[in-house]
Amino acid sequence: MNPHPLERNLARFFGLCCLLSSQYSLAGEAYYTGFETFSVGNNTITGTDGWVGSYTTSQLHGVMSEAQHGVVGLGNAAFIGGFAGSFTKSTAGSSVYVRRPVNLDPVALNQEIATFRLSIGIKDSSTTKRDNFEVLVYNQANILLGGLQFDNTTLDTSGNPRRLIYRLYYDTSTSSFRYALTSLTFLPETMERLEYRINFRTNRWSAYLSDLPIFEDLTFYSGSATRNLGSVMLKMAVTSSTSTTILPGDNYVLFDDYSVRTDAIDPVTAEISTSSGSPAITWNEEAGYSYQLQVSENLSNWTNSPDIPWTATAGGTRSYTDPTTPLPERRFYRIQRTSP
Repeated sequence: MNPHPLERNLARFFGLCCLLSSQYSLAGEAYYTGFETFSVGNNTITGTDGWVGSYTTSQLHGVMSEAQHGVVGLGNAAFIGGFAGSFTKSTAGSSVYVRRPVNLDPVALNQEIATFRLSIGIKDSSTTKRDNFEVLVYNQANILLGGLQFDNTTLDTSGNPRRLIYRLYYDTSTSSFRYALTSLTFLPETMERLEYRINFRTNRWSAYLSDLPIFEDLTFYSGSATRNLGSVMLKMAVTSSTSTTILPGDNYVLFDDYSVRTDAIDPVTAEISTSSGSPAITWNEEAGYSYQLQVSENLSNWTNSPDIPWTATAGGTRSYTDPTTPLPERRFYRIQRTSP
């Protein structure tokens, strides 16, 4: 397999360390909104700036001003929910959602990383009726690939929501999506920063809430649907319904600063230390990529180190100390990164 086109090379001359690198591909923000240009009120998200959704005339989603939602410094923010009652069930069933298609293929753009960020907070119900809220990733064919659920229905012994976070994953044994409980919970009625980092080339992803990892370097989607980015959906999963109506509580999700961008993976950077008397090379890795350390005495003829080839199973750094004795007067090193 040929090295990834974003391969970075490291050369080391004893007593002198230099980095040989090539140009990365361009990155870019695919979409951003803070909802400041949206009209304040019910039913004002869909039909504006390319947003679509369900229950578009039901008053179950819209935009609040800062005076309405009360979060100082936030400005306008979008919401889903907040209006308890009985609503005629639509073709969307019990899913009240909004989404904004971006329709990107990060791998085709040679920017395999898609990063989604959102400010999000959940207001509890004033009654016993509660619903769950989800942030879901769909492909361009509108097929679900994965996401998170913010559980506002599971109660503790005091009758308050436990505020659990579940990861949605595709189970190949049942050909369906399942919910896996994560170790993190969300704060009550507090705006937090949610981030998804998805590598569409390696099919790995990580999620963070207020900079704390919900999980890292897990398989993103294992089904047969095409892996690309269509949209990231905000959804209220109404838990009470009849055959003809949905019966949501007045809980709601408030969200703002919705952004999607694509980037190439970070370049391989490395450092060399000789404090122990032997060259110690340390470099950064991305889960799913293969790394080969090569050595040379003249920058023309390169030899693969038998100790490193290595396929990273997690992001982070890796170190290798050259055991060669005696050391030549000069030796060069480089790291080759290969795509899966």
